[in-house]
Amino acid sequence: MWPFFPKARTKDQAHSAPKTNDTDNAGARSYNLYSQLDDLVAFKFHVKQKKLAHQNRIMSASSGSHHALRKGRGMTFSEVRQYQAGDDIRHIDWRVTARTQKPHTKVFIEEHERPTILVTEQTPALFFGSQVRLKMNQALNLSAILAWTALNQNERVGGLTFNHQHHAWVAPKRTQSALLNGLQQSIQMQSEIQLPEYTDPMLWQNRLHHLNQVVRPGSKIFLIGDLLQLSHTSRGYLQKLNRHNDIVALHIVDSLEKTLPDLGWLSLTQSRHSQQRIHLDSFNPKTREWYAKTYQQQWQKTQEHFTKLKIPLIEIDSQEEPLQALVRHKVIVG
Repeated sequence: MWPFFPKARTKDQAHSAPKTNDTDNAGARSYNLYSQLDDLVAFKFHVKQKKLAHQNRIMSASSGSHHALRKGRGMTFSEVRQYQAGDDIRHIDWRVTARTQKPHTKVFIEEHERPTILVTEQTPALFFGSQVRLKMNQALNLSAILAWTALNQNERVGGLTFNHQHHAWVAPKRTQSALLNGLQQSIQMQSEIQLPEYTDPMLWQNRLHHLNQVVRPGSKIFLIGDLLQLSHTSRGYLQKLNRHNDIVALHIVDSLEKTLPDLGWLSLTQSRHSQQRIHLDSFNPKTREWYAKTYQQQWQKTQEHFTKLKIPLIEIDSQEEPLQALVRHKVIVG
């Protein structure tokens, strides 16, 4: 897909645009395009009675079925290891035992010991929005809501935020200061985005590889961003990560990416610096049909990949109210 990029503001629009507290430079930063910490903190007061839903419930709501990793109430699968004296024989993994010719048992951990990990994309690919807010803002909104909800459940909360230049890892803790530290780092990464660019599959691939190194088994992981361009290697990292963790993927989309507006001849490009352009006649119904079909094909292909991995994949529009969207998709309940 060739994404649209925000048009330059006219002089009149510039005078009427809401200003941020940052007035030190011109360009996009002089307008209220970036997330504000106060807004992300305010979500704390809207989720006091909310809880994070279990992954199998989310999977059931999004695709109809999901294998259960849990064994009994309040327990979640962690790993398979060699049988030790005193282990519950009911938890013996007979398949691994038969394959290795040595008894192996499944290990479970208490539900309340499971940390929540938020992986939030803040790359130039999300520097886009046709109405209400940019996709990068929506990604941070969702991340903040999930973080405050988990912290209210007395769960350890941490995460990894990345942009096109670097990433920041915050180890899971049950403290508000750690959560605020993560939000501040995310806002800083967002502020480093000045122009939209095409999606670089290597960004997610590198971050998923890093997650496999730092995330402990039994975690609840939320992937938030543009997930349509994951590489084959990225899906391999996800498969490995999903063996001992619960993963939920939230794909952020803008309505303009799904449906071409009826505005006449349009010029699309992959980035501000790209010389390759495609010109479309949006007056032509066949053109609009092709455009919508192209997105749907990519979305269905991505859905198939995540279904094979048994990971729920949810599409959330950048224009939606973020908390209502999470409740509607049963990611948050209560």
